[in-house]
Amino acid sequence: MPKAKRAILRLALVGWLGLSGLVGLQANLAQAAAPPEQVLPDSTIFFVKIADAVKFREAFRQSQYGQLWNDPALGPLRADLSEKLKSTSDALKDKVGVTLLELLELPQGAIAIAAVAQDDPVVPVSVAIIADAGKNADKMAEVLNRSNKQAEQNGAKVSTETFQNFPLHVIQAPEPKEKGDDDKPAVPPPPMVWTNAGGVFYIGSSVNSVKDLVSHAEGRGSQSLGSGEAYIKTQAKIGADSAHAVWFIDLAKLVKIVTKAGSKGAEAQAQQIEFLVQELGLNGLKSAGGSLTLNTGNYTSLTKTFFLAPAPIQGLLKLFSFPPVALKPEPWVPATVASYQSFSWDLDNAFNAINDLVNKFQPGMLNVLEQQLVGPEGGEPLSFQKDLFGPLGDRITMISDFKKPIKEDSQRVVVAISLEDAKAFQNTLNRVIDIAHAAPKKRDFQGTTILDFELPNLPNQGGVQPQIKGPVSVAVAKDTVYLTTDATLLEQVLRPGVVPLAESSAFQTVSKEFPEKISGLTFVRPDEQARLSYDMLKSGQFEKAIQQAMAASRQGRDVPEIPKLIDPAKLPDFDVFAKYLTLGGSYSVMDEDGFTQTGFSLRKANP
Repeated sequence: MPKAKRAILRLALVGWLGLSGLVGLQANLAQAAAPPEQVLPDSTIFFVKIADAVKFREAFRQSQYGQLWNDPALGPLRADLSEKLKSTSDALKDKVGVTLLELLELPQGAIAIAAVAQDDPVVPVSVAIIADAGKNADKMAEVLNRSNKQAEQNGAKVSTETFQNFPLHVIQAPEPKEKGDDDKPAVPPPPMVWTNAGGVFYIGSSVNSVKDLVSHAEGRGSQSLGSGEAYIKTQAKIGADSAHAVWFIDLAKLVKIVTKAGSKGAEAQAQQIEFLVQELGLNGLKSAGGSLTLNTGNYTSLTKTFFLAPAPIQGLLKLFSFPPVALKPEPWVPATVASYQSFSWDLDNAFNAINDLVNKFQPGMLNVLEQQLVGPEGGEPLSFQKDLFGPLGDRITMISDFKKPIKEDSQRVVVAISLEDAKAFQNTLNRVIDIAHAAPKKRDFQGTTILDFELPNLPNQGGVQPQIKGPVSVAVAKDTVYLTTDATLLEQVLRPGVVPLAESSAFQTVSKEFPEKISGLTFVRPDEQARLSYDMLKSGQFEKAIQQAMAASRQGRDVPEIPKLIDPAKLPDFDVFAKYLTLGGSYSVMDEDGFTQTGFSLRKANP
């Protein structure tokens, strides 16, 4: 446990300094500083910002997440957590002058962290942080100066120089003793560099990057991140002006960085990778961004995500054509489902995109494959376009619920694809079964034939059981093809007289937030999923699942100790959590600029 506490201390100090705190000296000067996106250069690859730390904390406290955390019933859990973190918090106070809670309360203004491309073949990206502490600037300055001393005591080299009348602090960690790949000397870690200017702290992983930030503290005009066309378009789509937090990633620049790093200095290989990216059409995906707003309007939380891919798109991107339509739950969807997802997908266009892409690299390959898809009795080969994609509709839906009692493996899922010609698809399905020499079990359920396909026994992966367990059941009914690994939910769908989700008052409440035409929608009842998570925490299964996942990913290496911060015995009854759970959903829209998804949790009055 001491190792875990030391790890928490390091994460609390280094992580919070990096993500939130390191802030300036004079509040009145800080107010005049340019927004971080105007200070950062247009070579920025990734950017995340909390617009105002004070407003963000207050919005969280007033949201139902904050109300839940402050519920009296969680008092024992909060007290237990505080006691477990006390030694870490006390050590932090002794070393840098603030407790964990005080560290969280230090930031007062904008906080931003970014990854910026730099002309360095060894370290092609530098980290840049801009943060404003307002009235807490003196305290934050003390924290940073004491951190300098702590680093020096731990073997780091600490130096100071003056730049534009501001002290520039450089902390260089000791060079690693171990050798790197191919027995070459390991690359020394980048330094941590910080200064404060006009009430704002600038932190980075190189001296030049911090000097560049300070030199452009009042903004850099058309050369800034915030002036870029992709950034401006993304911020407009995600409603950045009213959001508490935003993020942005320049995918075009990221691909170039990854391509250059992957080629390891081989120019010919880099050009080959770049050519492949262009041929696949991936260069059409320019950027992505998102926003988070808490406690606003009808919502306890509101998120927006936007992918910028201006028309016309090419290559792989043409697969994903989601035209906006008037989406409503199908009549067969039961009102009792825990979640419902449905989206419009032009599958005919998807086939054309696949065909064009295959022909670009291997002309006629699909035709060659089709000639091999002949049944045991001969006849015409299967046609991907006519027999497979032709009968399909333009909509895919997934529903889920939970068997009672709710356990780790009690979720039931059905995936459904609409059909334009159910009879033709049934014929195609029969032909595919013959070609594959499959022998599914056939059974009749109220006039519909259900095919049960047994799955082979899949080996464990690192001690983790396979997630998919058979049989897989398939049925064609109601102009839809259904697939599931739990036929009981499928049978519920096929039963006549089901009360449809569209008539549910809960869905109607959520659907009021949807535009008339959308590319996709999601409806979520959080109660049952939250109950599953609660029971896993309470029983210790959640911790066990994390350990199994870590063991599988580490492939035989020792699994690090996980700090046990939450005592299941201190958790109150689930009813305490349930009263804060709210209905939620999402909708997406594809247009000429790209794809936008909006997700929300509705506000609940007087939880």
